[in-house]
Amino acid sequence: MHTIAYNAKFFIENYSHVDDDDELYLNYDWSSDSMSIKSNMSNSSQYPDSDGSGERLSLAYEKLSKIPRKIAEKFSKTTTILDLSYNDIKDLSFLSHFRQLNTLILDKNPQPDEKTLPSLPNLSLLWLNHCEIDNVQKWVYRIRDCCPSLRYLSLMGNPGATSSFNGNSTLEHNDYRMMVISILPQLTHLDDAEVTSAQRVQAKQYKHTYNIGQTPFNIFESVGRGQQMSRKASQRRQRKKEQELQHRKENESDS
Repeated sequence: MHTIAYNAKFFIENYSHVDDDDELYLNYDWSSDSMSIKSNMSNSSQYPDSDGSGERLSLAYEKLSKIPRKIAEKFSKTTTILDLSYNDIKDLSFLSHFRQLNTLILDKNPQPDEKTLPSLPNLSLLWLNHCEIDNVQKWVYRIRDCCPSLRYLSLMGNPGATSSFNGNSTLEHNDYRMMVISILPQLTHLDDAEVTSAQRVQAKQYKHTYNIGQTPFNIFESVGRGQQMSRKASQRRQRKKEQELQHRKENESDS
């Protein structure tokens, strides 16, 4: 069973070739338009190569709005794990150069534009936590079209990802999970929980019931609210029947 710990160093079986000693850090010197490399690999002068083992590239907390061209050119062909968290990146089109990516961390990048997400056929893990995303559906459909190999997706802390942490009901949270799983049935983990076999079955029924097709729509304006209204209507009908029955009993006793 795979385990993903949010906001912590993670280790996943699929990426076991990467360990703490192989992490690569880059410092970009904006004044001279050059970069320096700090690495604690056994051979500190060794640059990322294309031997298939891949590299982890961390550019977190750099206040970036885009990736410097020199970094992209030098490391895009070998980077498999890319951490861009805590930046201000909205245009993701540069990721088209990172063809070997299997892990992408975009946490805390306010409102990235899903329309700029390029095709990433090898991507297996995507984190978009706390990115101020209101319309999660648009992102999910874009991910479906661009990331066919995705297995791990986390959208926690976004307004559109309904959960108890955002003040939503259990029903709304379930609707959100069913919507995502119905569109991305290949997922094994969504947010902080594993996707179960029962949820897959429920998601198939959900997709059929709400006619989830090829284009996004605001499902939460109808689904969760509609189910709650249906339950309330049923409760009103039941109370009316009980009142009518009580009224008949009172009439019979009077006669």
